[in-house]
Amino acid sequence: MIAAVSLNSQTYLGHNQEAYQELRLALQLNLRRQLLIAVCDDLALQEQLAQRLEANFSPLPETVPLAAEVRARQLTLVTLRLSGDRPDLVREVLLWLKQQRRLQSSLPTTPVFQIVGIAQFTRQSPTVQNRFLASLIRVDALLTQLDCRLVVWVPRPWLGKIRQSVPGFWRSRSGLFEFMGEPGAPPSAPTEPAVPPAPSRPSANPPDLWRVLRDDLSTFEQPAPAKDRTPKDAAAQPAVPSVELPTLLDPEAKAARNHDLPQNPQGYTVVDQGSFSSIVMPPVGAMAAETLAALQRAEPVLPTVEPVPAPVSPSPISLRPSDALELPPDLAKDVELANLWRYIQGLVEQQAGPLTLARAYLALGQIGRDRLSVDAPAASVLDFATAVYDRAIAGLPQGSTDWCDALNDLASLYWLQGQQESTPDPAPWLRRSVSTYEKALQGGAKTIPADTLGRIYGNLGTVYGLLANLEDPAPCLEKAVAAYQQALLHSPAARSPIDYANLQNSLGAIHWRLSQYDQPQHHLAQAVAAYGEALAHRTAQDEPLEYAMVQNNLGIAYWSLAQHQQPVFLLERAIAAYQAALKYRTVDAAPAGCAATANNLGTAYWDLAQQAAVAGEQRIATLQQAVAAYETALAAAQIALQETPPPALGFDLWATCHSAGVVHDQLAQALPETQPEARQRHLETALSQYLLAYQGWQDYPQQVEVLITALVYNAHLNFEIFGIPAQQVVLSKLPGELLAQVLRRL
Repeated sequence: MIAAVSLNSQTYLGHNQEAYQELRLALQLNLRRQLLIAVCDDLALQEQLAQRLEANFSPLPETVPLAAEVRARQLTLVTLRLSGDRPDLVREVLLWLKQQRRLQSSLPTTPVFQIVGIAQFTRQSPTVQNRFLASLIRVDALLTQLDCRLVVWVPRPWLGKIRQSVPGFWRSRSGLFEFMGEPGAPPSAPTEPAVPPAPSRPSANPPDLWRVLRDDLSTFEQPAPAKDRTPKDAAAQPAVPSVELPTLLDPEAKAARNHDLPQNPQGYTVVDQGSFSSIVMPPVGAMAAETLAALQRAEPVLPTVEPVPAPVSPSPISLRPSDALELPPDLAKDVELANLWRYIQGLVEQQAGPLTLARAYLALGQIGRDRLSVDAPAASVLDFATAVYDRAIAGLPQGSTDWCDALNDLASLYWLQGQQESTPDPAPWLRRSVSTYEKALQGGAKTIPADTLGRIYGNLGTVYGLLANLEDPAPCLEKAVAAYQQALLHSPAARSPIDYANLQNSLGAIHWRLSQYDQPQHHLAQAVAAYGEALAHRTAQDEPLEYAMVQNNLGIAYWSLAQHQQPVFLLERAIAAYQAALKYRTVDAAPAGCAATANNLGTAYWDLAQQAAVAGEQRIATLQQAVAAYETALAAAQIALQETPPPALGFDLWATCHSAGVVHDQLAQALPETQPEARQRHLETALSQYLLAYQGWQDYPQQVEVLITALVYNAHLNFEIFGIPAQQVVLSKLPGELLAQVLRRL
């Protein structure tokens, strides 16, 4: 271990090294809204420690090659020195942020502020001391609204006065680190008049300094009448330049206003990656990939309905006392999680305030949540994460952004609980997930930021969509529509075009599913509109496969609507959408997606060829395009199924073989008599496709019945075009179990 400090005496070296390492570790945890108090009476040692801490967190120079996102996350530490003419801690932080033009910045680059110089206030006047103590009242608002982090260096006498005079500041601490100096005369305690009679508020005669912050405390603290302010008091206040800084309110004042002051939210990650993750942590897991793929893509294939076991309610989660909660072995191997867990245990031992503990538990839960999104979670890990979020929610202010974020994550954990192999029925867990999302919305709808509301409403819509697979579908889908519409209201395209596009895509999928139960034309038209909006805010250059997925969904919506109205026009629209998708869903880039879209394209061409308005050469050309699309689908599917593990295609491969055979038969019938070779080739290809379909369908009586009808049709065409010898050739190629059934129908 490298020595953190160098002292003339070795008496306290070991203790100081340990305390310094603990302080540095607490900062490296990178928690939000930390207030760390470092206690040291030896001013020379305090200065040395502060300098070493600043050096340890100095950003790497620009000459060091780093990725932009890595450099943005570098932990930097800024030292601010208070003095007799600058005793306001909060004001100094805000002035630094204003000078660096970071007050309006949403980038995660706010440094840790290290506050020094407090010891010299002992020699200042009571007025200066009061101003310093009064500034501490607003530290919690500073931490909350700007997500700042503070390291405050104080000597022990001042620590006692702060603890007595500003109890809110003391309760907000995230850690206490004590350093030992050389024996000597103890520093003088601050003079008694420095402690205001009402320590939780500024003095009744606020100095001019309070007007530095716009409306700061003025709404809650009525200034003393002018006659009570003596010329001597007024002269004692230094002139302060007027600056434009955000309003910061003390915690008691915020409570008096029912928490109507907006906070500065910090969203979490997923979001930067993909449709659910940009809305936040959606309930996504490896075990649910197939279900979610069906929800997103909404392929026009009837799903296989499997029997649903009897509902089994999840056993209630028993919350063990904090001292009995243990880090699961799977998580204990993670250094970051283990360090944060030890840090929390230290907070518990120090009897930290409930809000500080709640924020630490929230950070632990969020780190654990990110680990869960990578691997299939073990049941013990899910139980631990759920218990951690329960502790966080218990201590967070109801309606705050953190409280809503914690409920949002807890609802996602409930969804994951339902995906465990040991859970026979996920419906109870999904219902619990829904109720947790709704609790967050009911408790924080008036106070939390719009982007947080949009994220929660989007997740709620997703879970309702999944619940529709397990319960009465129509009511669940209607609720999903309402949730997505609310999400769109709070997630406008101007703020995040990708989030907006993802929500519109999800809304379109829900409308498509609703069309199968009620008002098909209305819901399909709504699906078309939603997919169109999604495409208007996506570009193929940025996310080509996501763009292709939405184009495929749009084609499905057009194809479905064509079954009810304007078939030629809407089928042509569907074909155009599928073709746009296939520009990016290529065999090389996405063989499974290419197969699904090409299959849909073949079906659209075949349907178009059946329309009365499409005849003659146009019909033959349309059928030929259908054959080409089906052949592309079969070739792409063959490549996709060679992957390990093979992906879910999203459609019945054997049905595609059957459809290709039907189109070949129709081409043989439509071609003129002057092309006998082409007609014979199409009939032979049709028969081979039917026999290929039989390999996959032979154990399914209903599908075999459909296939026998197609074989009888093929035998008839061979007889009509080429006579009995051609029909005999067909019959000779049929398996024995099919031959008897075909002969009975000829």
